[in-house]
This record gives sequence, structure tokens and C-alpha cells, in this order.
Amino acid sequence: MVSDLLTVPVVLVALGAASVYTGWKRRRVHARMAALEPTPIGSLPADGRVEVEGTATPVDDPITAPVSGREAVVAAWTVEEWDERGDRGRWREVARGIESAPFRVDDDTGSVACEPISKRETAGKWTQTTGVTATEGVRIDDALAEFASFAVEMELPPDADPPPGIRRLHADHGLYEDTGSVTNVVDVGTEHGHRRYTEGTVDVGESVYVLGRVESDGNGPTVTTPREGPFVVSDRAEAALEASIEGTARRRLVGGAVATVLGLAGAGYLLAPF
Repeated sequence: MVSDLLTVPVVLVALGAASVYTGWKRRRVHARMAALEPTPIGSLPADGRVEVEGTATPVDDPITAPVSGREAVVAAWTVEEWDERGDRGRWREVARGIESAPFRVDDDTGSVACEPISKRETAGKWTQTTGVTATEGVRIDDALAEFASFAVEMELPPDADPPPGIRRLHADHGLYEDTGSVTNVVDVGTEHGHRRYTEGTVDVGESVYVLGRVESDGNGPTVTTPREGPFVVSDRAEAALEASIEGTARRRLVGGAVATVLGLAGAGYLLAPF
């Protein structure tokens, strides 16, 4: 009986620890942003960590965002699948990605090149993607893309014939084609294998914020991945983005700490001798 009751505090501790970890990671990103101010491109140093703001322009051709099909400088996306096991169901993230064209940021003082991004992560049939989720966007390894709007662009039921762009997205991620479940015959509501696709973009000519490390060579300065912390790109202004990341970090840290304390207290009470 006690072992069954322990499930609740154990889950609370696990969720609390995960929340504290993600909050800590976001807090580190905020600290790096707070230590800098956007630098006019014409005044960039030869080397060092920088923030720049300006207009995003592809060096050559823009990319095609895989979900919406829009022409973009940067696109990030997630694919979630409704996973039904027994009488329980949940959304499970099965793929995420960030892609950019080689692009430049222009302001009134100059122009600087930014290194392109190409990151993908795919889950297995029974697992989900790992890593720290962004506030409103995607983080993979040393790249973080944040957006003012990161919304579900499309939903497809199992056995649906995906449009060409989604089919290419499936192929790029090596996603299996789920044909649903026998439980779907009697399902009411979302069916097992239903997928939803969320995407955010920095469009051609849109305002962009970039945090990275500027390096200079014979071809001029380039903003690249910092030696510590992620390369950040966003369609949000620096002040709004910094406030959003700080607020999310605080909520995660506080909520995770409370859940962990409650879980430990509950486990201690159940295990205490009477």
C-alpha cells in the first residue's frame, strides 16, 4: 500500500528536478544576455561575445520553412504525436529542428554575416526528444531560436496523406509513418498517431536579434557560435526576449523547487515509522 502511495511524491520530485534543471539552463542564457548590450554593427570588436540587432537578409537564397512553406531566413519547428497507451494519452515530441540560410544582419551603421544553422533531433518510436525546450521556440545543442509567435501551423490525423513539404520533413527526420492504432476504431477525440506541427520563422527583411561571438578574417567579421552558451537568434527585440527568458526561468525554478520539497516531504511522511 505504501509503495503505491509513494508514486505521487516520486513523480513530484522527478518533475520538480526537471523543472529546476530547465530553469537553471534558461537562467544561464538570461545571464549571458544581461551581461551585454546590442552593439552597432559598425562598432563591432574584432573578437568577442556580442549582441546585434537589425534586418535579416539571406546572403543568397532564403530557405523554405518546412511546415508553412514560407520563404524565410530562419525556421524552427517541432513535431508532436498523440501517444495513447491503455487509457492514457499525451503529446510526445518526436522531432525538432532549426535551419537557416547564410544571412546578414544590417543596421544603419553596417552589415555583418552570421553563420548558418542546421540542427535536427529525432526521437525513437517509444521515446521523445531530449534537451531543454526554449521559451517560445527550439533549442538544440548550441543553437537557440526564439520567436514572438511559435504556433501550431498544421495537424494531421493518422493515415492522412501529408502535403509535399511535410512528407519531406518526415524524410529529413527519418520519421516512421504511423498508421494509428486499433483503439482508434472506438476513439473519441484525438486519435493515436495524430501529429501536430509547430513552427516559427524569421522572414526575409524582418527585424532580428542575434547573440554570438564575432570573429574577423580577411572576409570581414562573422557572428558565430560562442565558446560558452548557445548561439541565439530571434525575431524579438533584445529587451522583450531577455524579460521573457528571465520570467520563464524564475517560474521554472520556483515551481520546481516547490514540487521537489512537497515530494520529499510526502515521501518522508509515508516512510516514517509510526
